Amino acid sequence: MNDTLNQVEHTPPVHKRILDILPGISGGVARVMIGQPFDTIKVRLQVLGQGTALAAQLPPSEVYKDSLDCVRKMVRNEGPLSFYKGTVAPLVGNMVLLGIHFPTFSYVRKQLEGDDHYTNFSYTNTLLSGAAAGAAGSLVSTPVELVRTKMQLQSAASSASDEFYKGSVDCFKQVLSKYGIKGLYRGFTATVLRDMQGYAWFFLGYESTVNYFLQKAGPGLHSKADLNYMQVMSAGVVAGFGLWGSMFPIDTVKSKLQADTLATPQYRSTYDCLSKVLKSEGQAGLWRGFSAAMYRAIPVNAGIFLAVEGTRQGIKWYEENVEHLYGGVVGPATPAATS
Repeated sequence: MNDTLNQVEHTPPVHKRILDILPGISGGVARVMIGQPFDTIKVRLQVLGQGTALAAQLPPSEVYKDSLDCVRKMVRNEGPLSFYKGTVAPLVGNMVLLGIHFPTFSYVRKQLEGDDHYTNFSYTNTLLSGAAAGAAGSLVSTPVELVRTKMQLQSAASSASDEFYKGSVDCFKQVLSKYGIKGLYRGFTATVLRDMQGYAWFFLGYESTVNYFLQKAGPGLHSKADLNYMQVMSAGVVAGFGLWGSMFPIDTVKSKLQADTLATPQYRSTYDCLSKVLKSEGQAGLWRGFSAAMYRAIPVNAGIFLAVEGTRQGIKWYEENVEHLYGGVVGPATPAATS
């Protein structure tokens, strides 16, 4: 018998694809469940923070001085569950998004430099791969974040307005029926620019930190599987700081565009929004909510990569120990007896 026939894998292709995207899905769930309250505070400060153009039109109870003031007023006026407004859209969307981001990053990076990433670590290739992942993901993140932004800004006081939604699904349906695909993709240019910039530095932060830990691991071949969970979470936190630190101003523009009324929009385009913010609010207008975003980066991105790498390790264990139940044979097969 040819010895190469002893290495066989019969896993169905569809089953294998599911295993490939599971780490990203688990990271997406972790991102939303941990990060949604921080993101709600960030968006409210970006759009309704003291000094914004919209704040002058609102009662003091709906204007926020800082993160703590936002927390106090939301709890008092809307209850603690208000921090999770609009969770459905990002929960579904982020499972898809990280199922796009991580595979796209890995694919582009492999095309640029093959499988050996850490012997000759390339900052340029990592940035390019991350930017490609962000661009691919923006096709999903734009409508997801439009729905989330509108739900996050909605309060009981807005129930009499033309743009009031019962929930994320109702918001999606109303925007699609009234304004079509163009309405769902309001802020697309800003989102693409934000995601390309942000995820370039997100993945660079993570991969360069991983590379540092692997180089310090001593002689021999090492991989991500050799890292402990504290190292994985540390790399995730660096990734989060890279993400938000690099793209926060354009995220503010994106939030203002998507919060804008679709019927009679105040901003004509990304550039028009940026110009008006700088004119009316100055540079500070682009950075409102930054502290909430950076606080968010610590638990959220530690959780994302812990979930991603933990799932990868679980899949590895599964492939080595359980996959044969589905008809696959992993590793050397037992040679057939001969007489």
